[in-house]
Amino acid sequence: AGGKIVMIPDSESKNPSFWLDAVKDQKVTVWNSVPAILEMLVTVAERQHDKLNSLRKVLISGDWIPMDLPSRLAAINNEALFAALGGATEASIWSNYFRVQLPMPAEWKSVPYGSPLKNQLYKVIDHGGSICPRWVSGELHIGGAGVSSGYIGDELLNENAFYEENGIRWYRTGDMGRIWADGTIEFMGRKDLQVK
Repeated sequence: AGGKIVMIPDSESKNPSFWLDAVKDQKVTVWNSVPAILEMLVTVAERQHDKLNSLRKVLISGDWIPMDLPSRLAAINNEALFAALGGATEASIWSNYFRVQLPMPAEWKSVPYGSPLKNQLYKVIDHGGSICPRWVSGELHIGGAGVSSGYIGDELLNENAFYEENGIRWYRTGDMGRIWADGTIEFMGRKDLQVK
């Protein structure tokens, strides 16, 4: 489609001023990172009074998104779509999507996961293996076309992580969450001590 990928050299991987210059010089339109990296870029842009005008889409995943980050970005560039994404490597990396719209409700503790992407499914399972009712937390399971066929050479891990139900392949994520009354998925951390 005529686009290009702009990657930062390893030598500049911890230099947000370099990233800001790259965004401006290359007229970057889509930003894709974990929240902490975007937060560093926004901090530098705020200090330099830069508007990051070229950005049209900001895709953030991989960790909790600070509640103030979408509004800080909007103060710099209120035209960019801010999307929170989530999921697991075992399920095509991204399985859910939430378009952040400001202002966000004050009672929210975090930016939600949102809704499953096309051909992806979510359910929340309690410790007894039953589907949790709305607003009740449990383990997030991802199902659908994107779920991996398994780990190579580790049948025990495969048995613990993957299963099939009614013709759908599912992955037990180890992530905790709940589903709101409107179907929105909320991520609530890990059930174990895995480093994210």
